[in-house]
Amino acid sequence: MRAPVWLLAGFVAAAAFAVPVDVQAIARKLERLGAWRMPPEPGYALYDPFRRAEPLVKEAKKRLPPPARPRPALAVTAIFDGRAFVGGRWVAPGDRVGPYRVVAVREEGIVVREGRRQLYVPLRKGRQLLQVKDAKR
Repeated sequence: MRAPVWLLAGFVAAAAFAVPVDVQAIARKLERLGAWRMPPEPGYALYDPFRRAEPLVKEAKKRLPPPARPRPALAVTAIFDGRAFVGGRWVAPGDRVGPYRVVAVREEGIVVREGRRQLYVPLRKGRQLLQVKDAKR
């Protein structure tokens, strides 16, 4: 038991003083001494700190509710002629957008329904590309 300790201590001392060390030679010496495969001392047992926690973790996983699916983000980018541009396509009342059904299209946004719940999705305010004014004659 003392020989491997002295070899390792010599290796650490050589590394501290930046002396070039042949690591392969040290590994061969430790292998010859059998230091890599030393039998455990009598009465020695490995302790697994996670063994007691395994049943607790399994029980906690059973009690957790399933993760909620994220709802699709509704973004109304344009409204024209009773239709709205939502999620890359034009929709009208009665059309479906993901889990929602479009109930009404208004000037300032849309109303959607999911089950008994109604949501109002406003028109996204951004840069106006086109503005129409009434011309007086």
